[in-house]
Amino acid sequence: MRKCIIIFVLAVFIFSAAVEAADYKYSLGAGAGYMKLTGGDFFRFEPDLSYGFNLGHRVGEGWYFKVDYSYYRLDNDESVDSIGSASEINNNAAIEYKATRLGVTLNRLLFSSENWLNINMGLGGGAMFWKMVDGSSNTTFKVPGSKDETTDLSTSELFLTAQTELVFTPAPRWSLNCGVRADYLTGAGAEFASEVTDVLDKWLLGATVRLNFNFGGSAQPAAWKSDSVWTSQPTYRKRPGIVVDSDGDGVINEEDRCLNTPRGVLVNDNGCPLDSDGDGVPDGLDDCPDTKPESKGKVDIYGCPVDSDFDGLPDFLDRCPSNRIGAVVDSAGCPIDSDADGVPDGLDDCPATMYGVDVDRYGCIDLSVFDKPLVLNINYPSGSFEIDPNSKKKLQTLAGVLNFVPHIRMEINGYTDNIGTTPANQKLSEKRANRVRDYLVTLGVATERIQVFGRGEVNFVASNQTAEGRAKNRRIEIVFYK
Repeated sequence: MRKCIIIFVLAVFIFSAAVEAADYKYSLGAGAGYMKLTGGDFFRFEPDLSYGFNLGHRVGEGWYFKVDYSYYRLDNDESVDSIGSASEINNNAAIEYKATRLGVTLNRLLFSSENWLNINMGLGGGAMFWKMVDGSSNTTFKVPGSKDETTDLSTSELFLTAQTELVFTPAPRWSLNCGVRADYLTGAGAEFASEVTDVLDKWLLGATVRLNFNFGGSAQPAAWKSDSVWTSQPTYRKRPGIVVDSDGDGVINEEDRCLNTPRGVLVNDNGCPLDSDGDGVPDGLDDCPDTKPESKGKVDIYGCPVDSDFDGLPDFLDRCPSNRIGAVVDSAGCPIDSDADGVPDGLDDCPATMYGVDVDRYGCIDLSVFDKPLVLNINYPSGSFEIDPNSKKKLQTLAGVLNFVPHIRMEINGYTDNIGTTPANQKLSEKRANRVRDYLVTLGVATERIQVFGRGEVNFVASNQTAEGRAKNRRIEIVFYK
């Protein structure tokens, strides 16, 4: 089989004679195909014809973008085993599969577009709009949906496609494409219960024939860019014998030091390419012939400066050439982060967050900090309820965050060690909790968002037998809720 393929490709390359090169940009075609739905283990749809049309656009030498539309209908083989069923559908019922296909592909010709026989290969995708109809009543079948509802066995589903075609071009304006195509139905868009999706076919295979009409340009070969510097047909210096110019650049082989100059390149008197801006892309093929010398090595195949991060500043001038796309940058091409939260402007949904506050990947305050209680081990001397300076700094940071999220409420719980009487410790814990509340209120936190509880000498977190343990038990715990 491999030898046959190699022989076939060689035959196309050797025996395809050149026709007049066409510079058409568009094509309009129509055709038919023979389609087969397969890949499942339940339905058995018989192959049948499909019909459609297509639009094409040439986007470069040998590259084509194509949109095609087709319609087909397949009938279920009623002679299959009648035991199986999908939901309430019996697999030997009279089922009609009606579908409309809308696909797009990017195609590449393997050989020169001037050949009358060529091979075309393409990849792409699209959407399939289909439904299954009861052939006896012409009504759409009902099946369970993905949310336990009853829904029509009808959907729009995305697919991926690959195709290859043999292209005959008997005349510049006409071409005949004969090919095969495989569509993989991804299931994206279908919202059926698993008992239905598990039995649906996944592949649509087909063989197609299309007749295309080409238009939008001239049937004459496109002029080389080198032709623009000639006022008339090139005049060679008279030499005895045969005059040969292998690469067609206007300099005969005897005087041409660069015999393999690509078509369209401007050359000097020696037949070698000119590159005015020294960017490695010769004049005649350079869409940006005035790039700066420092851009050398950082231009695309068309000779234009590359901007890898699409920030409007070419890489050779960009000090930060790998920014996230969409970030606002300064004159050096580096991202601007107004609130210094690590998320650059342009991608920051909350561009004015408080400095030093943890944020999520969108630049907004990370509310996960409120998922667990905040414990303040305030350095209380025994019997005291005053807040030490270090704890005040923590409360100032907390108040700043709370003022950005007014929907967050809190409970302030005060605790003591076991030194002293229980009633005295109860009152002391209330004073400690109230003092924290009062301090937060002075920092702008609304009183109605705060509940205060004195818990007394309970819920110890350390031993009261040591000074260190008692210090840990003299604490404030703030619990957050919405």
